[in-house]
Amino acid sequence: MSNPTNPLPEDKIIDLEIRLTHQEDHILSLDKIVYEQDKLLGALLEKVKQIDEKIKSSGESNILSSDEEQPPPHY
Repeated sequence: MSNPTNPLPEDKIIDLEIRLTHQEDHILSLDKIVYEQDKLLGALLEKVKQIDEKIKSSGESNILSSDEEQPPPHY
């Protein structure tokens, strides 16, 4: 029987194995989260590129040059 203030070496090993198992589970869970976030980030970056290209292509055709633009009616 082990004393709470002085645990047996077997109890220490069991405690370490339990901690290691919890850490491995936690690491696997974090790894899965990082993988999912990486996929999401890639998709978001692709969407930003598409929006940027759309803005660049539509923005140039809708803006008149200063020579083509008529002055406001109050002038």
